[in-house]
Amino acid sequence: MARLRCAGRRSERAAAHPGSGPLPRSPGPAALGGDRRHPAGLPPARRPEGLSMAAAPLMPAPHDAETRRLRLLLDTARELSAEVDLDLLIARLVERTSKIMNCLRSSVFLLDPEREQLYTLVAQGLEAREIRIPLATGLAGHVARTGQPINVADAYADPRFNPEVDRRTGFRTVSVLALPLQDHKGNRLGVIQCLNKGLDGHAVPFDAEDERFLAALGSLAAVFLENAKLYREQDELLEALVSAFSRAIDDRDPCTSGHTRRVTQLSLNLARAVHNARQPPFDRIEYTRERLRQLRYAALLHDVGKIGVRDYILCKAERLPQGGIENLRLRLELLRERHRGQTLEKMLSEGRTPDAESGLRAFADDVQRAIDLVTARNQPGPVRGGDLEALDELRSKGWLTADEFDALSIRQGTLTPTEMADMRAHVQKSYEMLRQIPWPKALKEVPEVAYSHHEKRDGTGYPRGLIGDAIHLDGQIMAIADIYDALTASDRPYKKAVPHERAKAILVEEAEQRGALHPALVRLFFDRECYRLPADL
Repeated sequence: MARLRCAGRRSERAAAHPGSGPLPRSPGPAALGGDRRHPAGLPPARRPEGLSMAAAPLMPAPHDAETRRLRLLLDTARELSAEVDLDLLIARLVERTSKIMNCLRSSVFLLDPEREQLYTLVAQGLEAREIRIPLATGLAGHVARTGQPINVADAYADPRFNPEVDRRTGFRTVSVLALPLQDHKGNRLGVIQCLNKGLDGHAVPFDAEDERFLAALGSLAAVFLENAKLYREQDELLEALVSAFSRAIDDRDPCTSGHTRRVTQLSLNLARAVHNARQPPFDRIEYTRERLRQLRYAALLHDVGKIGVRDYILCKAERLPQGGIENLRLRLELLRERHRGQTLEKMLSEGRTPDAESGLRAFADDVQRAIDLVTARNQPGPVRGGDLEALDELRSKGWLTADEFDALSIRQGTLTPTEMADMRAHVQKSYEMLRQIPWPKALKEVPEVAYSHHEKRDGTGYPRGLIGDAIHLDGQIMAIADIYDALTASDRPYKKAVPHERAKAILVEEAEQRGALHPALVRLFFDRECYRLPADL
């Protein structure tokens, strides 16, 4: 029998597969006790061949064990009806099934007809992983293929049983009860399975009453699983749209391609570190799956407003606009040649013989110094002593236009004040675009988080100049990730990447001395090595 290990009495996360026959919708207290023909409020399951499921009513005269089961069934319906996270639903369903069926282990599998596999979801911390088994093997696979329930007293005596999982885990399967799960249209969803009835170490066979209770539980499970799968499909659609939009942002700005994916991963690394912190100020901060998802979407879309920024600004590698330095050098060279021609013409008209001391060399040297200066200042390097004064002299001579002087006088980076304002406007544009999306309640802060990633705790950030804890914590996490990637990225044409230790020193200075970044977050970022990225990023 093909099985997956799913905890019985422990709250592990496993995978689910809805069940068999027409299924009742979320039954409440009235539904579970108000039908004379079916006292549990559930129609008796169809009697499949080989199972006696029509023996007695689901609720005979009051009996302690049966009353306990019915109460657990009712509690299960109440608890699971609102759960839309598929792997959490499966984990709770597995736990409840083991209690209701008084068995050592239970499993819920979902059917993947395209791959011809059964799969289950197992929670691991804040994430969930998927485990798959072939549909062609094991007792669960037989139920999924045929749509028929099975009740096996001795698994090893059944030729359909696959003992491989037992060999890997050391578990010994004895009794097995498994039923198919179906949606409201009768389509097969998967299998619900119970192993080893009895918790005293001695497994006994499942009986007809167990079959009826598992059929009732399977009917409820199928409704909840179908609902959760629909939510999951909507989530997958949103995930695909966000990912596609994020790739479009990277393609729009090839100079920083990969930036959004790296910032997203760095932000999630730091958020998980905050979640796992046991010391103040983070010991009471929890990152649920939904909050991590919200941060992930905000990080993937934080630069969406760059769609509205002009191309040459996004990839501006030099201080002058594209082609500007070539035009300026050519103009200065023409100035030198014009001066030479005019000087020679004047000397000849006066009957003088040109010589090296005629002033031609001095002027040519001045022009060459001007060419060397503007060429150096066009690169995004630091300002050298006397550069600005020399540029101002060139402007006063008429050798530089006002726009050229402004561009070459930029102290940091390559953008003029006007261009910088245009670039910084992408944050506001991102916010305006993101807030137009009808985000689900769990993701409603995506616009605000993205809006906050350039704010600084000392009020020097933009666009709102927020101070301290007025900045969303997730935005502060993104700010650290964004700055670290900007410093260390090797794909920026307008700057060289700095080594890790230098980037660390810059971030620590920003946090500890200037108070621009959250000091505890910066320490955690480096102490927990949140800066490490997968090789494919």
